[in-house]
Amino acid sequence: MKKFGKLFGLTKPGIAVLLDLVAVTTFVLGLRSLSDLWKIVPLLVSGTLASFSSSLANNFIDRDIDSRMRRTEWRSSIGSRIGYFVSIPLLLGISLSVAYLFLNSTTALWIFGGFLSYSFLYTVVLKRRTSWNIVIGGIAGSFPALAGWSAVNSPYSLVSIFVASIVFLWTPTHFWTLALKYKDDYRDANIPMLPAVRDENFTINAIIVNTIILIAFSFLPLAINMGFPILYDVLVVPISAYFLVRVLLLKFKKGSALLKSSLGAFLASNYYLTAFLVIVIVGTAIRLV
Repeated sequence: MKKFGKLFGLTKPGIAVLLDLVAVTTFVLGLRSLSDLWKIVPLLVSGTLASFSSSLANNFIDRDIDSRMRRTEWRSSIGSRIGYFVSIPLLLGISLSVAYLFLNSTTALWIFGGFLSYSFLYTVVLKRRTSWNIVIGGIAGSFPALAGWSAVNSPYSLVSIFVASIVFLWTPTHFWTLALKYKDDYRDANIPMLPAVRDENFTINAIIVNTIILIAFSFLPLAINMGFPILYDVLVVPISAYFLVRVLLLKFKKGSALLKSSLGAFLASNYYLTAFLVIVIVGTAIRLV
């Protein structure tokens, strides 16, 4: 049972849940008839399996560096390499088949784009070559927003692009705050993550600037009618203020206190995005019923 738990951990289920939540958000926003509500099931099945597949691909490609990082070394000694490798295309194939058969080809394409952007663009092309890795590679988290909308509506819209952009802008702050704590791991593995190649002050400033841009962008539905629920208009300010305060606190920390604060900012980024998505889902669901 313990071994199964570790094997399942390789699929990074926490990431899958968050990406599914992104897809559900635009699914609900794009839902035109409650008769299409059943489509949320194949959307979640397809999205979850694609996320599992891309996470396994990421781990497989990075197996040479996992053993050099304390945070990920447990991944390097788990499971059969052959079975591990075969599971990647198998899960992806099932995922795309479900999306194509029960939803539509556009949704299948968006889901496949998410797989490629994480397992190939980020992991193969960017991660080991540039400190812009997570900035550009963050686009991987945007595809579920496009998939959720296209599952019940048009191929894309201003709304789906907005939610996709929120996830894209959120990713650097989310990842840099974690990488700030584990910067030595990235140096040991020779990965040019921003905190490993620039000093703490530069990294903290980059995190703050990125967070301010994200929060400013999140206020766009208050100025432009995107059909967002009134609950979003009411709660976007307090959740943004909380997130910004946790990030700004990094400027006043040094040494071990900074490492602790960076983890707190990382968790705050999770709370922020989760709250953002749940507020939109709940507010829109109330309006639908």
